[in-house]
Amino acid sequence: MIDTNSLLNKINSLPKDNTLYLLERLSSTAGLFALNGNVLYVLLNEEHCQSLNIETELLHLVTNVYVTAFNSSESSFENGMYNYVELQLVTKEENLQNLVAFVNLCIAHAVNMQGKDFVNFFNSLVSLFQMPREQEYKNLVGLLGELFLIEHIFQNNAIDISPYWHSDGVTSKLDFVCPSANLEVKTTTSDSPLFSIKHEQLFSCSKNYLVTICVEENNTGITLDELINSLLDNPEYCNNLKFSLNIEKEKRRVSPVDLVSKRFICKKIRAYHSENINPFTNIPDCVENLSYKLNTIQFRDTLLSDIFKKA
Repeated sequence: MIDTNSLLNKINSLPKDNTLYLLERLSSTAGLFALNGNVLYVLLNEEHCQSLNIETELLHLVTNVYVTAFNSSESSFENGMYNYVELQLVTKEENLQNLVAFVNLCIAHAVNMQGKDFVNFFNSLVSLFQMPREQEYKNLVGLLGELFLIEHIFQNNAIDISPYWHSDGVTSKLDFVCPSANLEVKTTTSDSPLFSIKHEQLFSCSKNYLVTICVEENNTGITLDELINSLLDNPEYCNNLKFSLNIEKEKRRVSPVDLVSKRFICKKIRAYHSENINPFTNIPDCVENLSYKLNTIQFRDTLLSDIFKKA
């Protein structure tokens, strides 16, 4: 059993000089190392993983990389092709708890799996150290819908709404605040016409619209990463700094694996003027933060081309 308190103290005492310091040898080909105040699980790339570089909030996966930075005075590991996962140690309160879980799982992987399925092991760590898997998937679907909408409006109306996307950052009350209309986007993978509504958010202004988008996982579709790149690479739109910054923020809220692996198609996009779908004509002053499921099947939708008419 490794004493993680002592391990953390040792990590904090080592110099931050871009050198790998051996903390604990786990097998003949794997070990725990310290590097610049963080802890790494380093493993010889015997299963010939392809080169990957995936970074999340706390974890960093690098595979098939040539490592030469071992501290030769303490480590018997030779230079060569390795895979590694790095755990960032950020705050004192979380460091010990995260380190205990990370070390225990790395030991289990080295001993029980003999270092195999390294990428799948990383995916397991991501699900542990990042936000709940279900929430990551919801974030992925939500971001897809909003980007599909940007693409759709430009392709059909030659209007770039990307500068109006999340205009106030994470505190934005509506997804798009445009000169002619404000849009609240709800994206689903279901054919159900029910959508979660925050009443004060959607019905605060007469120029507000609810946009519902249905996407479907489909091997013939596009990944979120491919969609992002297609938008950023197009010189005609999505070429503002705020959009790029928002993209990087939103990407951190989804699984880095799903980002590049799950494929989707956009099945349908519908828009509804808020004045035509308000189910409550009068809400008592004593009612606040009203939320509910709104069934849109009875409402007539509005053409996006009527909302966004090119000047």
